[in-house]
Amino acid sequence: MGRPRELSDEERSALLAKGWRPMEVWVPDWDSPAFVKRLRQDCEAINQADSRSGELDRLSEEVDDLWIDPAP
Repeated sequence: MGRPRELSDEERSALLAKGWRPMEVWVPDWDSPAFVKRLRQDCEAINQADSRSGELDRLSEEVDDLWIDPAP
């Protein structure tokens, strides 16, 4: 996967005149073993933090009655 075609000076000037500005966006490489490893570590840390805090249990107690259908 290479870089996209560069704009000509005319194309760039036209876009700038219309109020557009150039911007480069970096996104995660899901095929990278390093990214996948870091993602897995982060997810494990989040899951462990959730189980340690007790917040999930408290929230479950708060919403238990929301899932019960009222009697007709």
